[in-house]
Amino acid sequence: MTFRALMVAATLSGLPGFAFADGMPSHASYACCESPTWSGVYAGFYAGGGWADTGWTFPFVETFNTAPGQHFSTSPQGAIAGMQAGINYEIGYFLLGAEASFAGSNMVETLTGPVTATLPSDRLRTDVSNLFTATGRIGVAADKFLVYGKGGYANSNVDVKALSGPPVPGITASANRASDGWVVGGGLEYRFRRSLVYGVEYNYVDLSGTRFSSTTGGTQVGPFNVDLGDVRFQTVTARLSILLDTSPTAPSK
Repeated sequence: MTFRALMVAATLSGLPGFAFADGMPSHASYACCESPTWSGVYAGFYAGGGWADTGWTFPFVETFNTAPGQHFSTSPQGAIAGMQAGINYEIGYFLLGAEASFAGSNMVETLTGPVTATLPSDRLRTDVSNLFTATGRIGVAADKFLVYGKGGYANSNVDVKALSGPPVPGITASANRASDGWVVGGGLEYRFRRSLVYGVEYNYVDLSGTRFSSTTGGTQVGPFNVDLGDVRFQTVTARLSILLDTSPTAPSK
């Protein structure tokens, strides 16, 4: 073998070492620096606000109305806070997933004398006290960002309460029902470091109306019936999740 051939062979055999010394990534370093995957199980918390719209209709003449069919609208609003857990599966830029969440809420409105001028001091209260959802998610992931939509089943506990004023004060009534419905929404998430995910989310919830029935108490006992219309409410929340990414190639920051 000539001297020139020996020099070429020595140079070629040393190229990987020189490349690594100069900071050029080897195959192993490429593997350690691949983009993180959104696939995995996650869990976290969320908090924000909600506002709802529904209406009371009295089907019969009872303590809190003077004619059948009397109606008024109400718009409970307040804070909402809870927990979410789910699973993601990323396919290229696309993401499929499923999520369950549960939150407590103080979306409440109390109206005084909304039914008729002859009962101006009656206080009628609507309270949406919680929200459970089970949804599918579909989204598009771009490195640390994820834009997604969601939809599925919703359930919420709704309370109605009444307290009479003059001319017959001190009559109370209350009833509650778990109402079923659906939810659609969407959000934007940002992945910080390997496991922390921040996000904002909007949801629209539609719960089926139903009849609330019980008996009055206090100074008078009698029937109490209210037909509550569909409860439609919207929520805007901030989210924080921990993604349990099992990928061995995801970077630590």
